[in-house]
Amino acid sequence: MSASADRLTAARLLLRVEEGAFASRLLSGGGRPGVRARVLAVLRWRRRLDAATDPLLGARAGRLDPEVRVALRLGLVETAVLGSPAAVAVDGAVHLVRRLGKGSASGLVNAVLRRAVDAWNRLEENAPPDVLWSHPGWMYRRWCTAFGEDAAREIVRANQRPASVWVWWVRDAEDGGGAAPSLHVVEPHPWCPGAWRAPGDDALMAAEAAAGRAYVQDPASQLVAHLAVALAGKGSLLDLCAAPGGKAVLAARLGGWSEVIACDLSARRLALVRRLARLAGVEVDGVVADATRPAIRQGRAGLVALDAPCSGTGTLRRHPELRWRLDPGAIPERAGVQRRMIGAALGAVAPGGVLLYTTCSLEPEENEEHFEEVPPGFEIVDLVPFLPPGVPVVGTPAGGLRLYPADHWDGFGLHALRRVRWSGATTSRNAITDGDTGS
Repeated sequence: MSASADRLTAARLLLRVEEGAFASRLLSGGGRPGVRARVLAVLRWRRRLDAATDPLLGARAGRLDPEVRVALRLGLVETAVLGSPAAVAVDGAVHLVRRLGKGSASGLVNAVLRRAVDAWNRLEENAPPDVLWSHPGWMYRRWCTAFGEDAAREIVRANQRPASVWVWWVRDAEDGGGAAPSLHVVEPHPWCPGAWRAPGDDALMAAEAAAGRAYVQDPASQLVAHLAVALAGKGSLLDLCAAPGGKAVLAARLGGWSEVIACDLSARRLALVRRLARLAGVEVDGVVADATRPAIRQGRAGLVALDAPCSGTGTLRRHPELRWRLDPGAIPERAGVQRRMIGAALGAVAPGGVLLYTTCSLEPEENEEHFEEVPPGFEIVDLVPFLPPGVPVVGTPAGGLRLYPADHWDGFGLHALRRVRWSGATTSRNAITDGDTGS
């Protein structure tokens, strides 16, 4: 496929993203590298791209057709980010806007892009960090307030670097799962045991996953399974938001649990958990249930894992469009749902057992603020002794841990509570009881 065809495919996918589609789904299975690189680069750098071209457009900036806007973004990102010669990128964008049915704008696209690279470069000298590193202003200011300006700058810089494909092997060779690619091709993660990537060849790992030999999962997410095993590793493991199954199945592989129960609200998504468990050769029981009121007996589980649905602000390296869709008002709304899930999860923890609460969010409302007051009968667990060596976490005010996004992992929040005594009472009006039916 030619660069022209890749460009046209990328433009059409970007137009679908503008309409609400998710890039990760559109690009699932890998796709052509040229298409993938263009789509993700435009989504990552959208604000800076527009900041370079809008002054050149003047009043027309607010009236552009979506096809013209996407042609401008692609033309500028190809030369400013992906390294194409400026003349090639400009010519490609002019031909693209014609193929998108907006040939009347070809002169405009040509004129703007011939000046846009200089405008892009000038932003290095005078643009604020949120524009320079292409994040919504409210998001950058929130992180400055929560973590300080230095940490906020590192977060937005990290989010602009493409994320590698990291996997764990679904079956070891001695289990009949086939041999992994040569160790000359793949390399281990610096601190997450069993996580591997193929430097410069993400397609190799995608192919291993497509063949059922590997499972794609960010190392920060894999860390949750390792922590679950280190905290308990035997007895009953209950995962309240299990789909698509990476954490529950990896924990089942690593631990000596008496049972592993995976819950999810969606029967269709729960089928993904069961499929992965079969591939990995482990036994996982699936239960369709609402995490705010799962049908699991109180005090049953030695380890309750709650990887709560969240804003996803720790995953912007691999899901760049989220930054443009997230509304700051949605964060407290999500936190309210998370509180109900935590109340139910605490009821399921056995005496001496642990609730491991995690999110792929950086936001304090979705992490430590849930644990500012420790529920009666519980105590905070210091997670540091249970971590693999070298994990670069920072502490939270509630005794938990935060991972900032970096080159080889996403951002994550991790907190844990241990039940030190059994009161016989539920911890919230949504706490689980025998006979509850998940919806």
